Order: sequence, then structure tokens, then C-alpha cells
Amino acid sequence: MTTLPATGPAPVSTAAPNQVKSKKMELKTEDFIKMMITQLQNQDPLEPAKNQELLAQMSQIGQLQSATSLQESLKGMVLQNQIGSASSLIGKTVKGLDSTDAPVTGLVNSVKVSSDGVSLELDSGKSLLLSRVTEIAPKTDRASGT
Repeated sequence: MTTLPATGPAPVSTAAPNQVKSKKMELKTEDFIKMMITQLQNQDPLEPAKNQELLAQMSQIGQLQSATSLQESLKGMVLQNQIGSASSLIGKTVKGLDSTDAPVTGLVNSVKVSSDGVSLELDSGKSLLLSRVTEIAPKTDRASGT
């Protein structure tokens, strides 16, 4: 399911980057087309919409679709990059901060992708988000101390 920001014929809404968006309030391409059809059905017959205005609205809808598609592609590429980076940490010792800002240290055993992002599963049984890693060290042999 793709969503489009409110632009074009609808009023522009600028939300704060950290604001939680409700799935019910997101506009889709179909919503813009329905609004345009409603606008055409309810227009003043003595002053109909001009072709240029209609073409501009259709162009804006196409631009929104392209921007949304590009955004989804970039999100996928970023996730793949993070997974690749995280997998290169398997077998290495990492330090970082957990969600409560408590220090976490451990040997990376595996990588997990969840709704929070890419996380590292540590030998200590704890999980550490890749974005919260503060230090990376090569694997140390605990028996010999190297």
C-alpha cells in the first residue's frame, strides 16, 4: 500500500518529522482522483475548469506517484545497506546503548530486522539496534585474552 503526501489541489499539510502518522489519515492517489472527479461534477457550468488546470492536477498526481515510488525504493535500499553493514559485525564485539540508554556489550551472533529497524542479537541474550552502536571491536578470544 503506497501513501501520498497532501499536495496539489488539497491543502498542503506539513507534519513534524517525529509525528506519528495515522493510516486512516493518509491520502492515496485514488483519493486525489476522486477529489478531482468531485470537483468536475460540482463545477459551475458557466465557468468550467480550464484544460490547463486539469492537466496541471493530473501532472501533480503523476509526480506524487513517482515521488512515492522513489521514496519506497530508497527505503528498501537503505534497509538492505543496513542489513549488509550489520551482517559484517557478526563475530565482532560491539558496545552501544539500549532503548533505556543503558550500556550494552556483547559478541554479535546474528542480525534481526523488525519494525524498529535492524538490530544485533548479542551472545549476552540482549538485542542492540544498529543505530545505537557506539563501538566495534574485533572478536576477542576470552580464554587467551586476545
